[in-house]
Amino acid sequence: MDLWRLALGRLGYTNAGFHTWLAFSEWLMLRDRVAPMLLKRLVASATTYSIWSERNKRYHDSISTPAAVIFKRLDRFIRDAIPSKRNQKHSCGLMQHWLLR
Repeated sequence: MDLWRLALGRLGYTNAGFHTWLAFSEWLMLRDRVAPMLLKRLVASATTYSIWSERNKRYHDSISTPAAVIFKRLDRFIRDAIPSKRNQKHSCGLMQHWLLR
């Protein structure tokens, strides 16, 4: 939950996470003025992958990483991924939105 709280907070949302996959998928489809849809989807997929990867490390290697460290990696991934989206529709301002929150 801490990782979701950090990621959603950076996007500008105040909720702390999702309790069901249905709530998560509805949030992904919701168009709002809080965050650009492209950035929202990028953050959602990167956060989901980070949680899955952390789960595998804990299960297979018995290694646990603090949420702040995982978020630092997530932040770096998103900063690196945003420039690759620059030719897509609605990509203007993604980096500013991510960095200014």
